[in-house]
Amino acid sequence: MSLGGFPTRFDQDPVSIAAFRASVEKGVFVSCSAGNDGPSASTLSNVAPWVLTVAATTMDRSLQATVELGDGRKINAESMDQPPNFPEGPVPLFITDTSYDYHSCYTVSEKVKGKVAVCQADGLICTGKAATVKAAGGIGMIIVNLDEEGYTMVDRSCNFPTASVPFNDGNPIITYVNSTSNATGTISFRGTVLGVTPAPAIAHFSSRGPAPECYSIIKPDISGPGVNILAAWIDRRTANDTFVIKSGTSMAAPHLSGVAALVKSLHPDWSAAAIKSAIMTTSDDKDRQGRFIQDQQRGSASFYAMGAGHVNPSKAVDPGLIYDLDIDDYIAYICGKYGDAGAKAILRGRSIKCETVKNLTEAQLNYPTITLTPRNATHTVSRTVTNVGSTNSSYQVKVNVPDTVFLTVEPQILKFTKVNEKKSFTVSAKWKGRPVYSVEGKLRWISDKHVVRSPIVISDRQV
Repeated sequence: MSLGGFPTRFDQDPVSIAAFRASVEKGVFVSCSAGNDGPSASTLSNVAPWVLTVAATTMDRSLQATVELGDGRKINAESMDQPPNFPEGPVPLFITDTSYDYHSCYTVSEKVKGKVAVCQADGLICTGKAATVKAAGGIGMIIVNLDEEGYTMVDRSCNFPTASVPFNDGNPIITYVNSTSNATGTISFRGTVLGVTPAPAIAHFSSRGPAPECYSIIKPDISGPGVNILAAWIDRRTANDTFVIKSGTSMAAPHLSGVAALVKSLHPDWSAAAIKSAIMTTSDDKDRQGRFIQDQQRGSASFYAMGAGHVNPSKAVDPGLIYDLDIDDYIAYICGKYGDAGAKAILRGRSIKCETVKNLTEAQLNYPTITLTPRNATHTVSRTVTNVGSTNSSYQVKVNVPDTVFLTVEPQILKFTKVNEKKSFTVSAKWKGRPVYSVEGKLRWISDKHVVRSPIVISDRQV
């Protein structure tokens, strides 16, 4: 589902209400876009616990170009426009003054004639810039990302020879062009290149958590490919284009729907919550090079950016253990959060009196991620896992958290003798010294065949 909007209460959100009926009552898996309002915090959409909230990542495919400056420096660039007849040798580079209209190339002087204009990105379509530069006699553009976009390269067709570069790589270009009156550069268009690193990485536009409406649940849940996705397309204006390249969490969510369908085909009796757990606990928190997944600035991505990690379809079909939830769990959660009025809005067609229901707090919901808020005392939550792996299996716990936290898990070994057997455990956290706003770690249940990983956030926030 690709609808978005401002975060709101689940009992007032049409998507959350409809998704509850589909997912919890009818068993239809609901995969939702996290939103494209990143990289600022708390910008997520579609964060109800019964939906899968999907963030967007890059992939290792690049439509590449190389910019070689007159001083010898080479900079990798992206270009959806790969002209076959662009000049092979050095061409003059031109940068306008620093006013917004000029620097963004919405207004260009005639001095750009016969030159490549260096322009700043602004998140808008590039065809307007291209038309302005072309009308003034320019022969191409180099577009420099905004600071907030960092290294996320979103390919856009400018219908004009264009090379786009990351923000940090664009600074040397601007410095060089401003340092000489005879700046030159060579742009080589290289076509599709595979194996680009780092990949996957979180896209700058992908909305971030935490989600104010469910702070004790880590959102987004998962990340998947959502940058420069090649997909089937019908152009309603001309009906000529059959494929298009698009970016957004609306591109990522369908990938996760496909993975959910794969898991469901192999495990038709699993609930939507079980499928979600399988996807999340088997995801990768490291990239193809074995480094922790990075954000758009090439720092380690937070769980509030990537969710549990990047989806791994081959592992999701065999998770070993799952964290399951049924409708009674959700009713207890909804009653505890919203009372009778909220329960009536979400649980339509059901007569529920919350005074007869044992309320379940958000932190205690049997979710595949864990949020602890110890403040000045120990905070303990419980979880229950179901064995969907081998008949006789044993799992040992391993926890990685910062040194600022005491964290214990009891018991430390879970032994199963049959499929669908359930075992419960508790997780307790306490600050060693003065509370820190928020730290992250992970809990893993490890057997000889499976690693079942859950992200952990320990925060001093009161919820």
